[in-house]
Amino acid sequence: MRLVAVSIVKNEADIIEPFVRHTLAWVDHHLVFDHDSSDGTREILGALQAEGLALTLFTDHALGNLQQARSNRLTALAAREHGADWILPLDADEILTGPGRAALEQHLASHAADRPATLPLLNYFPTEQDNPDEENPVRRLQTCQAFPPRTRKIMVPRALALDPAVKAGKGSHALYRGEHALPDQPLPVGFHLSRLALRSPPHQLLRVVLAELQKLSRGRAHAGLDVHYRLGFQLLTENPELFFATVRQPAASGRHLPIPYLGGPLRHTPPSIGWNRVARALLAFLEKLAVSHGQLLDAAGPGADDVAAAEATLRQLGPDDFRPATQAGRPEAFSGFQARSGWGEPEGPVPDAFLPQFHWGYAPATEISIASDRPRTARLVAEVLSYWDDQAVTVTLNGAPLLEHAFSRVNQKEFLQAPLALQAGDNRLVFHYRRHVTSEVDPRKLAVIFLSLRILD
Repeated sequence: MRLVAVSIVKNEADIIEPFVRHTLAWVDHHLVFDHDSSDGTREILGALQAEGLALTLFTDHALGNLQQARSNRLTALAAREHGADWILPLDADEILTGPGRAALEQHLASHAADRPATLPLLNYFPTEQDNPDEENPVRRLQTCQAFPPRTRKIMVPRALALDPAVKAGKGSHALYRGEHALPDQPLPVGFHLSRLALRSPPHQLLRVVLAELQKLSRGRAHAGLDVHYRLGFQLLTENPELFFATVRQPAASGRHLPIPYLGGPLRHTPPSIGWNRVARALLAFLEKLAVSHGQLLDAAGPGADDVAAAEATLRQLGPDDFRPATQAGRPEAFSGFQARSGWGEPEGPVPDAFLPQFHWGYAPATEISIASDRPRTARLVAEVLSYWDDQAVTVTLNGAPLLEHAFSRVNQKEFLQAPLALQAGDNRLVFHYRRHVTSEVDPRKLAVIFLSLRILD
C-alpha cells in the first residue's frame, strides 16, 4: 500500500523539520506547499529535500485564502502522479500517532474505497513542567486535553481523490460530493493526530498577530480567513500578560501522554528559534504592509493641508475617549450583581480560543439583579464577546431601555458601558440577544460570552 501526505504550511519553522521527519516514517512521500513563509520554514524544507528525503515542494503567488483549494489539488496530485492508495492531509502541527504503519495499512485495507477514513485530533498544550531545553516541540509537549476529542480529520482513498466531484471541506474534516458530506469510517482507538497548535508563547504571538494583520489588510481578499484570532489580538494589545497566561496551562488540567516521535534528530532547525523567529517573520510581513500602504498613498495624490486639518479638528479629550482597562481573567472580573437566569457557570480557561475564565450568556436573555439600600447612581461596565454574525444586545434596567449595541464583527470583544439609576431594593438588569446558536453537541442557547461584568459605584 502506498501512502502520501499533503500539507499546506506557512511560518512553521519551529516544528516543520520534526513534522516532516516524523510524517515520512508513516508515508512514502510528502507533498508540501509553502505559502510565502518568512520565518525560515522554506529554507528548512529545502535542506530536508536536499538531504534526499521523499519530499516535493510547491508554492504560488496568489493572495487569497486558498488553503483548502491547494490541499485538494495536492490530494488529486498525490493519487494521479504519486500512485497514492490513501492520502493524508496534515497541517504542520498535526503529528500522526498510533500503533505503527503496518497496523495502519491493515486497517485501511479493510476500509471501503468510497468513504474517507477519519481519526480524532487530540490537542496538546505547553505547561510549566515542559523541558525548556528540548528544542523539538513533539518531544517537549507531553500534556494533552483531558476530555475526549470532538474534531476529526480525514484520510482520502484513491478513488475519491481522483473523483473531480469530490472535495474536502475547510480544514479537511469531511469530504463532500457537492453539498453533501460523505459518510466516514473511523480508524480504531489508538490512532489519532496529536495537535500541537499551542506550542510556546512566541509561536502563539506570531500566529495571532500575522493572522489578524493579514485579515485586516487584505480587503475583500480576506474572505474565508479565520476570525477566531481576533480576541487573542485584542488581549495582546490590552494585556499581554493575560494573553500569555492563556497559553501555558497547569499540567494537572490535562493528561500526561508523551508522543512517540519517529523522526530522529533534527539537523536544520536553528537552536533557540522562538523569539528570533517572531522578529524575522513579523518584520518581513510588516515591511510588505508598509510599502503597500505607502504606494496607495502615493497613488491617491496630495491630500488636504495637514496643518489646517489639525486646527479644524482640535478638541479636548473627554471621558469617552479613555478605554477601560480589561478585567478579563482577574478575580474581580464579575462583581456587584447576582445572576438570576440566562447565565452560565464559569468555564475556561480555553487556551486554543485565547479565553480566560468566562460565562456564557444564554438566549433569549440574561437577567441579573443589583441590590441597593437607597436610590443611587452606579455604572455598568462589561466585556462581551460575540461568536456569531449579526449579533446585537439590548439592555434594559427595571423594564426601561438602557442601551443597544450591535457587534461590529465576529469574535470582537467590545465594552458595554452605561450609567445606572438604581432604585432602593432589587434592580433588574436584562441583556436581550438578537441571535443564538445551538447544536447537537451543545444544546444550550449560546448567545454571547461575558469576559467581565461589573457594577461600579
